[in-house]
Amino acid sequence: MTVVLPGDVVSVPSSSAIKLGPGLLPTPNATSSLTAIRPGALGQIGSSSTASKGKDAQTALWVETNTLRYVPAPGDSVIGQITNRGAESYTVTLFSAHAATLPALSFEGATKRHKPNLRIGSLVYARIVGADRFAEPELTCVNPVTGKSDGFGDLKTTDERGERVGHAMLFVVSVGLARSLLRPTHALLKQVAAHFPFEAAVGANGAVWVRANEPRHVIAVGKVLDAADLLSTHHDSASQAAHADSAEQHTHAEHVVKHRAASLDAKGIRELVAEFL
Repeated sequence: MTVVLPGDVVSVPSSSAIKLGPGLLPTPNATSSLTAIRPGALGQIGSSSTASKGKDAQTALWVETNTLRYVPAPGDSVIGQITNRGAESYTVTLFSAHAATLPALSFEGATKRHKPNLRIGSLVYARIVGADRFAEPELTCVNPVTGKSDGFGDLKTTDERGERVGHAMLFVVSVGLARSLLRPTHALLKQVAAHFPFEAAVGANGAVWVRANEPRHVIAVGKVLDAADLLSTHHDSASQAAHADSAEQHTHAEHVVKHRAASLDAKGIRELVAEFL
């Protein structure tokens, strides 16, 4: 794990096609380095295997950090709520300072004659495809390559016939915890699923949607999320002592990031959900 602070220079292979995520900017007058603009853990996808090396290699880089306000970035998976509907698009709130636009044709199988009929207040799981500082972010619920939904779309508790298939609730967590849950290696939700079945959609904007067959199971997941968020937030706020040495700052930041990634262990989760089983 590599921890960076604002101003740190991140070296990248000159032979790779770089895909920049939040927290990094190209270094002026340098073609093989990036500059961090946020503190946090450096995330990287690609260029680690032999198959990915070469002329067509692609590397995705970003800085994972816990911010107080969500800033939309292309590629982020987010949960939003429909606040307005028009003939060609929906207005979606991301539960932050930003509202986004979701075209009515950005759904699997949608055509001009057959569009989804989403009501105001409906929740959607979408991906950000455009995020300009001078315009509203644009969302999509389809994979542009396959044309399939890939799990994105309307978040509902009823089937095609209108019959209820479960109970759901939306939980708001910190942006840092949400981004941690999106990592495939984070075991928090997997450990909860060992006690009862449920479905979850995690948004990088700090929203987590949970659906289960029993209402008590939905509440149990929410209790675990709240405990994990309080645990990591308490650790962050209790560890804000200033360090004069840059090396000490990196060590302190890495310790905080590891603590957030560990979150709750299996024993702590078992104690939290015991009364809901």
